[in-house]
Amino acid sequence: MVKTLFATATMFILTLLLTTVVYAANLSVRIEVPKTPTNQNAFKINFVTMDILGRSVDVQCFKKGPGDSSSSQFGSTLNLSAGGNSGNCEVTSSIVSAEGTYEFYVIATAGSDTATSSTVNVEYKTSAPSTPGNYNKELLGSCQYKITFKTADDGGRTSRVEVYRSDQTSFTADSGTRVGTVWIGSNLEGSFIDNVPDCGKGYYYVIRAFDGAGNGSGIAGDSVTKVTITSTTTTTTQTSPAPTAAAGAILAVTSQVGQGDILGVNGEEATSEGDILGEGTPSSEEAGPSETVTPEKKLLTPKNIFLATLVLIILGGGYYYYRSRQK
Repeated sequence: MVKTLFATATMFILTLLLTTVVYAANLSVRIEVPKTPTNQNAFKINFVTMDILGRSVDVQCFKKGPGDSSSSQFGSTLNLSAGGNSGNCEVTSSIVSAEGTYEFYVIATAGSDTATSSTVNVEYKTSAPSTPGNYNKELLGSCQYKITFKTADDGGRTSRVEVYRSDQTSFTADSGTRVGTVWIGSNLEGSFIDNVPDCGKGYYYVIRAFDGAGNGSGIAGDSVTKVTITSTTTTTTQTSPAPTAAAGAILAVTSQVGQGDILGVNGEEATSEGDILGEGTPSSEEAGPSETVTPEKKLLTPKNIFLATLVLIILGGGYYYYRSRQK
């Protein structure tokens, strides 16, 4: 009798457990993990539901913002076809408005069954990193430039620096002119070496810092450049500030250049091969005010004075020898 009761109770408990598992597994829902961090406040979060009993499924989208004490539904309830389907929660700027981390999840309902997805977090950021400094450009050879810089001390907002190049002084800093990316944090020295496609041309560079959300800083680079940068909402044209360099640094020297393609000191066009310099501080031989050279000054050089003195000594010696032979 006891064995019969024990067996009956065991079968009853197992039946309840198995029924619960099957019942809970009738409906399922999964939600995707959106890109984070992001500077976009309008996006879609996809999900997929499945009901093995073939019932129609309703889905509600929920969010909790950085200033919210609890989660709340946003958007209307979505009605999916029998058996479940895929869909998305449409996030708008009215839902994501302030910087911070937002939590999202969905609840699916089919008949008397409900299923809740996992919670995904999206960090919304709009504060751009600060502009890099200490920009320098060095021509290593006729076909290779080295760009050096230091990222700003901006509290960790910088995550990379993008390098843009053009053979024109006015260009757009975008994917078409981007030649490299340096993955680097805040307050660090960085460099990039670029092999140019045409060794007979001069090239102009600007750099720009970005954070993980895609927010970009201002530009730094060659002082002669005028660069257009495009954000998600605006297009801005900036003139790159004059770069700083160590005193006496010659940043670009070459004789194998196209005429007028390489700029001299302070962005002025070089007038001779010996004066071809990149942006930076001139050497000590070129420092100081310019001086007008007259024909007299061209003649009275130390070399010419020495030669004239030598000729006079030779003539004087010859005359003295001639006079001594006449006596």
